[in-house]
Amino acid sequence: MSERATTGNRDGRGRMNRAKPTTVRRPSAAAKPSGHPPPGDFIALGSKGQANESKTASTLLKPAPSGLPSERKRDAAAALSGASALTGLTKRPKLSSTPPLSALGRLAEAAVAEKRAISPSIKEPSVVPIEVLPTVLLDEIEAAELEGNDDRIEGVLCGAVKQLKVTRAKPDSTLYLSLMYLAKIKPNIFATEGVIEALCSLLRRDASINFKAKGNSLVSVLACNLLMAAYEEDENWPEIFVKVYIEDSLGERIWVDSPHCKTFVDNIQTAFNTRMPPRSVLLQGEAGRGTGDLGAGSSPHPSLTEEEDSQTELLIAEEKLSPEQEGQLMPRYEELAESVEEYVLDMLRDQLNRRQPIDNVSRNLLRLLTSTCGYKEVRLLAVQKLEMWLQNPKLTRPAQDLLMSVCMNCNTHGSEDMDVISHLIKIRLKPKVLLNHFMLCIRELLSAHKDNLGTTIKLVIFNELSSARNPNNMQVLYTALQHSSELAPKFLAMVFQDLLTNKDDYLRASRALLREIIKQTKHEINFQAFCLGLMQERKEPQYLDMEFKERFVVHITDILAVSMMLGITAQVKEAGIAWDKGEKRNLEVLRSFQNQIAAIQRDAVWWLHTVVPSISKLAPKDYVHCLHKVLFTEQPETYYKWDNWPPESDRNFFLRLCSEVPILEDTLMRILVIGLSRELPLGPADAMELADHLVKRAAAVQADGKASLGDGACTGLCCPHPCRSPGTGTHLWGALQSYTSAGSCAFSTSGC
Repeated sequence: MSERATTGNRDGRGRMNRAKPTTVRRPSAAAKPSGHPPPGDFIALGSKGQANESKTASTLLKPAPSGLPSERKRDAAAALSGASALTGLTKRPKLSSTPPLSALGRLAEAAVAEKRAISPSIKEPSVVPIEVLPTVLLDEIEAAELEGNDDRIEGVLCGAVKQLKVTRAKPDSTLYLSLMYLAKIKPNIFATEGVIEALCSLLRRDASINFKAKGNSLVSVLACNLLMAAYEEDENWPEIFVKVYIEDSLGERIWVDSPHCKTFVDNIQTAFNTRMPPRSVLLQGEAGRGTGDLGAGSSPHPSLTEEEDSQTELLIAEEKLSPEQEGQLMPRYEELAESVEEYVLDMLRDQLNRRQPIDNVSRNLLRLLTSTCGYKEVRLLAVQKLEMWLQNPKLTRPAQDLLMSVCMNCNTHGSEDMDVISHLIKIRLKPKVLLNHFMLCIRELLSAHKDNLGTTIKLVIFNELSSARNPNNMQVLYTALQHSSELAPKFLAMVFQDLLTNKDDYLRASRALLREIIKQTKHEINFQAFCLGLMQERKEPQYLDMEFKERFVVHITDILAVSMMLGITAQVKEAGIAWDKGEKRNLEVLRSFQNQIAAIQRDAVWWLHTVVPSISKLAPKDYVHCLHKVLFTEQPETYYKWDNWPPESDRNFFLRLCSEVPILEDTLMRILVIGLSRELPLGPADAMELADHLVKRAAAVQADGKASLGDGACTGLCCPHPCRSPGTGTHLWGALQSYTSAGSCAFSTSGC
């Protein structure tokens, strides 16, 4: 016989438990030393023993106090002599026979042990259990409640937990039904420190029981629901819930993945502020996995274990919550947010920084990372190894879910998330299945924060021009253009502006890059939005202090001309050839292209009139050159002299398609205003001659009943005056007369 004492409570007060005779037994496999663990991956082996008493079998541990040398001596003597009695606060290393632990099991236990060696993270149950028969449990609780004896209530409940632990494989139905009934009518009696510690001991890993071999998870599910009932109304949950969640997530995930513990788990996960992918998104990924192209260069995908394939739901593949469950879900860790985040990050860093072969990385570690991606540090840790995990057949499925979680939670656009996007852009994937899923995740990334779109496009273009070019760049860019047809071309244009501000001449490279982008994205780009983006004035220091401002304007003009010619798709080309033959096929496609060119020319003339003078005072020759070039009235060689594009066979045809377009009223009017301006180098006679040429060219276009002299709708970006009677021409000549009489432009600069 031996007396057993435990000390310490959550508030630091200690008390001596009552002496209780016990049968001499070996410690169970779940018992762990409360002092420092033996160094290395030490696994104690021995004969398989029976389940020990609750204090020994409990896995809610607390490090032994440092000032008790007598206990250490007794423990060492007992270990050397082979005595079976346990004395003092410290337990000897477990000697019971346990099933061989996997590499993950050793790593998880070592990580938890190291964490506890630094600080007492999870305490050992501190209440003396009072065991009663399951049939009289309700009567005992009621009697103690009538007496007002809260200590006895706590002791009886801890005794019930002890019995559940001993009979975990086949718990007594009367016992767990009684506890469920108590949780229904008196949930508050479970909300004491001792009972919480005892119930959490049921949620921790017990190595003596192999749940994968047809084990019974009923006890763990019961403990979760008892805790949920006790803390349902409490907005501030204890940190111990997160700790047992982390341990089970890295272990067998007995209750973390159980649908019966969903409400409890969801509330714990509010500590991580993680946005979980909806089930519909995951089903799209599953469909891609099943129908993907497994051709040359791709490995069988995914390679799943029988255990993983049998799971009908993953951590993030959650069903829709019922109204009752939604009412129970709320932030539970706002007051402990910092300490919880520090604990989680320490655990994950310890797991990820271990020197281990890639095959030893656990799928459960990836699932835990998936649920904690609400932390920006976790996203940054995970993304650096995602490419390696995605290409490992054993980890492909959880790695895909982790990739989705990283992208969906990249919502701060801070320095960490910009680094995350940078790493994502560099990920190289060959199998079509993986690539399709990656593009699905990129869409979620672009939706996660409004600034992610611009950052992604910029990084993709810079990577495309680098020596470490990713072959998936164009597919990412195509996804971005599809995601936002208005904003994506604008951000793409801003990147081209950045390239042209460089001290080195990037015009030739920019022309080639733009042609490649248009080719790879199958012309699915809003050319008008892209060109207007090229013309926007920038106020960043690099633009204000730009050394080659004149060259910048000339190069932008050239990119505008190239963009208009790149708008000639195969359908437009076919329609133009048919028109030349007198056939009227695909007229809608041809007219749409002509209107697009007319709108871009209108915007370009506005840019030369309004924006260019604020950038630089161009030489008269350069200014007139830019004006003629955007209107396709310049010499033909200026359009292809840089790189011989368009090719000689298409050169004249492309130039004619871009020149034989309608002329919008706003375009014509602004050309005349530029000619009347004393600040701009285009003289009145030259302006009238240019306007006359444009009118004659537009009139010569056989428009098949459609006016080739357009009204030009007022947009506010291209029209600087209030248009009260568009199409009549009255405000055009009236404004010109006002200009000549007053000596200044009569158009309002406030816009329409």
